[in-house]
Amino acid sequence: MKHASLCVAAVMLAACATTAPEPTGPASGALPSGELNLGDWRTATEAATLTVFQDSVTSRYGAGVSVSAATADLRAHQFTCAAAPPQDQGRGDPPAEICRRTVTLEGCTHTWQVHLFGASDEAHVSPTRALYDRRCGNEGLLGGPG
Repeated sequence: MKHASLCVAAVMLAACATTAPEPTGPASGALPSGELNLGDWRTATEAATLTVFQDSVTSRYGAGVSVSAATADLRAHQFTCAAAPPQDQGRGDPPAEICRRTVTLEGCTHTWQVHLFGASDEAHVSPTRALYDRRCGNEGLLGGPG
């Protein structure tokens, strides 16, 4: 019984000593290293691929990351980026940048887009929008007729 009490005390002490890691990534304004996760686009459904991609974009380009740093990172991941059309062209509140990557494989075209909206100072990302589309054979955009 005495041995059990010592084990319980040791476990409790170890639990108290565990600390949370320091925040990194978007919370500190720095981009995480490594690849941007596009999702399992070769085998997963469009919905599953989109969910993974959205989560990846949201966590990677969160509050505190500058629009220019996010754009540079997307370009490093083979996205092409350009400023969105101006608001006076009837498009509502456009993103600061639109970045797109397209891959064609086995008769299907896979397209990822990231819309980077600028905060009120236009220097930092707030918020993002991630989109994914797969078009195969004679399908049109978003699965409609070609």
